[in-house]
Amino acid sequence: MRETGESMAINKSSEELISEVRQTNVYRDSISFWSLGQAGILFKGREEDGLLCIDPYLTSSIEEVNPETEFKRAFPPVLDPAMLQDLDGVLVTHGHDDHLDLSTIKEIARVSGSQFGIPAPLVPSVQEQLKNKDILSVKDGEVVRMRGFKVTPVPAAHTDYEKDSSGNHLFLGYLIEVNGIRIYHSGDTIVTSELIEKVKAFKPNVAFLPINGTDFFRTSRGIIGNMNSREAADFAAAVGVDLLVPIHYDLFPINRENPANFVDYLFHQYPYQKFHMMVPGERFIYHK
Repeated sequence: MRETGESMAINKSSEELISEVRQTNVYRDSISFWSLGQAGILFKGREEDGLLCIDPYLTSSIEEVNPETEFKRAFPPVLDPAMLQDLDGVLVTHGHDDHLDLSTIKEIARVSGSQFGIPAPLVPSVQEQLKNKDILSVKDGEVVRMRGFKVTPVPAAHTDYEKDSSGNHLFLGYLIEVNGIRIYHSGDTIVTSELIEKVKAFKPNVAFLPINGTDFFRTSRGIIGNMNSREAADFAAAVGVDLLVPIHYDLFPINRENPANFVDYLFHQYPYQKFHMMVPGERFIYHK
């Protein structure tokens, strides 16, 4: 059967957004997801699958801690983390503040019974903040389950593969299987031949890939880059993904990529590649 998608443009409050999440019904061979901005994605499967979130940055903690920072939000959080009482799992890809936001994580831990999947090298620092909470130490290739979500971590190169003294990767992406759908969320990474091989073998239906790229001037200011829009498109084609959803280009004006370049490159090089540009807070229902 041909795979299709349904999207819904939004301009809603936190209350309206969480109401939409709760009222959305997911059926066989489907997944519903919402953009939280930056790399944050909220997934909903069937009732027995539950709710899973990746890299939620739902505060303004970066600029509140350091008012002089370059990293100032272009738009407010789409959702109050205190509204995520129903969350079953949170996955964090790495320790940068826009991916591991302890203010968001602590609030989710306060209001929910969520599990927290944290890269092994970061577990001690997170454990200090989330005492007596269910923290999973996630490692390359070791499958974890968060309710109905089967999660396999894969290494990410941001912009190199980095390990701690125990050999555990600091940067991860996630291969996720739920309700007949295969999802790849890359976290922050560049393209490597090893990554292409692993993701291609997984045969993802949907891939969430960064497109903000990297350059000399950002790197010289300590801004670590990712694949750019062309590389994301080429990567999607190389691994055979059905639907490509770009991420990590919208929240911080000093670390953006014009998504028009992404669309233009797809139009000329891969005119049959399905993709969707998400508005922060938008719902997308993917089914096959």
